[in-house]
Amino acid sequence: MAEYNEMSEMEESERDEDIEALKQVLAEERGKSENYLANWQRTQADFINYKKRTEQEKTEMVEFASSTLILNLLSALDDLDRALASVPAELMESSWTEGIKLIYNKFKATLEAQGLTEIEAKGEPFDPHLHEAVMGQEGEDGIVIEEIQKGYKFRDRVIRPSMVVVGKGKGGKEKRRTRHG
Repeated sequence: MAEYNEMSEMEESERDEDIEALKQVLAEERGKSENYLANWQRTQADFINYKKRTEQEKTEMVEFASSTLILNLLSALDDLDRALASVPAELMESSWTEGIKLIYNKFKATLEAQGLTEIEAKGEPFDPHLHEAVMGQEGEDGIVIEEIQKGYKFRDRVIRPSMVVVGKGKGGKEKRRTRHG
């Protein structure tokens, strides 16, 4: 019986050692799994941020391409505008002139549907963010008195400032200016 007790104590000691070894292995595996989980979560967050960033870059690229195209089309819009402004009075009601007006209006409406808006200039206070002063003349100080070339915004961003003549008060001398001067 003493031999049995000795064996039982030995088996119990081995079993305790095995349990401790298993607890240690379990703790190591638990640490590894927590590390894997943290890495997976970090990778998932990085991927989500990557998707958002690429989507934003794609949107910005499309908007840039659109604004570049619209900026290039503005010269044709200006030409149509000048052509209509110079039509002789006797031809103003002709069907040909009416057709050109329809084309002009459709062209302008198409650009506006894409996000193009005209910058209001004449009679407005001079704003260097919206207007480029090319000349100063006698007139109400700081107010745009004439628009030389229309300015436009594309989706709330100025793509071409209005070229304007700005009032310099009564008796002011004519003076050339730039947007920054």
